[in-house]
Amino acid sequence: MMGRLVVLALSVSISAGQALADDDAVSNAEMLCRAVDTTISLSPCTYSEEAKTVTVSVATAGGDAQALCQTIRSSLVEKQIYFGADPWKLDLKSPASGDSTIASCDLPQTPH
Repeated sequence: MMGRLVVLALSVSISAGQALADDDAVSNAEMLCRAVDTTISLSPCTYSEEAKTVTVSVATAGGDAQALCQTIRSSLVEKQIYFGADPWKLDLKSPASGDSTIASCDLPQTPH
């Protein structure tokens, strides 16, 4: 039940940021960080334009983290929020794993 509430809150937060969304990967990384910072992130979300990654710290385990990663990606696709032509990744980390990446998924690229 708690997982569903988190996903719902994240989806609403992403919807609120959608008006700002465009095909600029950095702007969309900033918007995604604002959304996760107000819903699921244990510490401030970070992104790297150079590494093309968005990194979020979450309180969840491996299998749940991978499902969360895919849910975030699906929410972005549903809202038509894309990260340009170059591939970007979403990395989920956990303090319980020594801040190691516990799940990773590709962020949606702009359709051609």
